[in-house]
Amino acid sequence: MLKHIVLVNLTADADDAYLAEVGAKIDALPEVIDQVVGVAYGSDIGLTSGSSDFAIIVDLDDVESYAAYAAHEAHVELAELIKKGVASRTVIDLKC
Repeated sequence: MLKHIVLVNLTADADDAYLAEVGAKIDALPEVIDQVVGVAYGSDIGLTSGSSDFAIIVDLDDVESYAAYAAHEAHVELAELIKKGVASRTVIDLKC
């Protein structure tokens, strides 16, 4: 299992409508990309100082699945949408 984790800090104009659009595209990933096993995402609940504003976790079976996911049009469109509301981004890929 591989977890692709994206942590973002949002721009001031990234409103609820923007986050709803991002969430809808994330929810659709398992339906349109066969390699996506599962997804989770959400806003930080504020327990730790200095945390990112929003996180996305995409579960994939292996590195080959990640390559297919990364190249898929649905992922590319999601990444472009995310860039519109992101001040900074950090990514980590974990093999579990």
